[in-house]
Amino acid sequence: MGPLRVSWALGAAAGMAALLVAPATPVAMTASSTPVGPVTVQVGTTHPGPVVNEGLIGTNQPVTGAGETAAAGAMSALGVGWARTDMSLDAAYDCATGGWDPTALDQRVASDRAMGGQPELIVDYSPPCMTTLGRTLEPPDAGNYGPWSGLVEEAAYHEITTQGVRLFEVWNEPDGTFWYGTLADYLSTYRATVLAIDRAARAAGVDDVLVGGPALLFPDPAWLGPFLTYVTANQLPLGFVSWHYYGDYPGLGPFAEGAATVPPELPAVGPYWYNPMTRAQTYGYQVQFVQQLLAGYPALHPLTVIDEWNLDAGYDVRSDTAYDAAFAAAVLDSVQAAGLNRMAFFRVADDQPGTLGNWGMLFANDTPKPVYSTFLFWHEMAGRLLPASLSPDQTGADPLGRVGAVASLASDGTIRVLLYDYAPYDPTGAYGTTDPNPYDHPVTVTLGGLTPGVHSYSLAVVDGTGTKTTSGTTTGTVSTGLSGESVALLTVS
Repeated sequence: MGPLRVSWALGAAAGMAALLVAPATPVAMTASSTPVGPVTVQVGTTHPGPVVNEGLIGTNQPVTGAGETAAAGAMSALGVGWARTDMSLDAAYDCATGGWDPTALDQRVASDRAMGGQPELIVDYSPPCMTTLGRTLEPPDAGNYGPWSGLVEEAAYHEITTQGVRLFEVWNEPDGTFWYGTLADYLSTYRATVLAIDRAARAAGVDDVLVGGPALLFPDPAWLGPFLTYVTANQLPLGFVSWHYYGDYPGLGPFAEGAATVPPELPAVGPYWYNPMTRAQTYGYQVQFVQQLLAGYPALHPLTVIDEWNLDAGYDVRSDTAYDAAFAAAVLDSVQAAGLNRMAFFRVADDQPGTLGNWGMLFANDTPKPVYSTFLFWHEMAGRLLPASLSPDQTGADPLGRVGAVASLASDGTIRVLLYDYAPYDPTGAYGTTDPNPYDHPVTVTLGGLTPGVHSYSLAVVDGTGTKTTSGTTTGTVSTGLSGESVALLTVS
């Protein structure tokens, strides 16, 4: 758990970006507050396609104790499908007695259930007495794996039989700072772990347990290729392939807890805190990359899962604003189109002040951030996808605000269109906290094939000025101004 990886970020991230980020078409920046150009969204309402993927609404690390009820209610309203949580075996195992205490883990699983999510348990970390140097991030058992396998089997059996857990993930970011071993060590640990979980499942008499990994920092082929080869050669279970990604890489937040404004960049080196090449579409490219890699292993049929993601892996003031809401909407659009199976946002709520991250959908007091509305809108989009096209084409529009749209048709005939205007980098430092701003667009939504007559509509908009809703009637066209860094949901009944 947790994405604090300063020592890694400035090194490996550059190579990762070159590998997995498709370049944007350069577009000149403007400093004007005049809307940069109208965009038309054409939605066809008569030929619905596959369903909107609600599995993209997942969480990491539930709120327990004070605030749990409020957080659980907020997450339940999103239709959270699944919830990723550390097992933290090191903290629950008594090296002196050899006993494992499930109390804390069971409480976290109960909190996941209260949110409505199916728990995905991360099988981590090593009890000190099961390592060579007594460090919890070392490979367990120094290659022996006997005690580790026994602990995993005991814990998995307990969670399967008493808590109904069916999802397990082997370790967290072994290619980063949460693993003091090699790739070979991880492969051996994966084998020992999945076999222990398989024994537990068979002893429990259940056959629907999914085990996966490797929960990488990003879909690094240097790890994924050998991992898939090893799993295939050893005929090991692999229910899902998982990785993580934070959009601002290789930037890594200013680490200024409670910062009220975006800090200045470093003139000597150019943009540092915030990456001008941040692109939501990177997520879709990564999905396609993993799908292509899996095509070389026809014996495997795992789900594809990004089970830790957000804008930034460090404290980022933009995560508290509509900027993150627009970013998240663009990411959901990208991975939906690419065919990702599941996704889990990091995380449910901010910690109390004093930490180095503000990754929550909720503030520390469990009130919603703007990004929460994006997931609420996505949940309300439940239904079958409708074709949506944009004019002019938005492929290279990122520097001036990329407008996107996802449309759906509900079973009761309601049409919904999720709209966003996302500009990755703002050299002024405002990042959508003002309206108007240089990235505003007039947007017109045209609903082709709509039943003749007058229809009611509502438009909910989340931008730098807050949240506002308007309503009216239409015969098939709705026009609005979409602020730079904003997300909106148009509902036509």
